[in-house]
Order: sequence, then C-alpha cells, then structure tokens
Amino acid sequence: MTRAEAVRLVAAIAQCEMALVRRDAAAGPLLAQASRAAEGLPGGDLLSAAARLARDLDLHGRDRRDRARRKATQALCRAAAIEAQARAMAGG
Repeated sequence: MTRAEAVRLVAAIAQCEMALVRRDAAAGPLLAQASRAAEGLPGGDLLSAAARLARDLDLHGRDRRDRARRKATQALCRAAAIEAQARAMAGG
C-alpha cells in the first residue's frame, strides 16, 4: 500500500464513520464502496466485515441488537482506519 492509497482509504473510512454516526442511509453504500476499494489492502478484511454487517443494519433501530450491530460496524471501521493511518504514517 502506498502512502497515497492509505490516505485515500482513511478519507473513505472517515466518510463511512460519519454516515454511521449520523445514521445516514448512505452508510451502507459508502461501506460497500470503501470495502471494494480496500480489497487486498491491509484493513480490507475489516471493511468487508463492516460492509456485511451494514447490509442488514437498521440505522434507526432502538433495540439492543440494532445498537450493538451499529457499534460493531463503527468499531470495524475505526480499526480499519487505524491500520490505514499507520500505513500512511509509515510511508506505505
């Protein structure tokens, strides 16, 4: 992964995280797009898992299962972002 790829991935993940926090309907499609862009890159498996969780995610759900799934999706995004940031800081 080059530094430029890592920076682009961090930006894409940030968009996903903000959409999840805002409970924006674009969160799922953004995660799918970021997951495809990250295939084969460090953190790509984390984004793939987040995208799978987001497929059935009710962003406005109030029960424990919905909240837990949303938080797990956010945690996977955060872990992928940390991995991409580390790569960017290391120079790729």
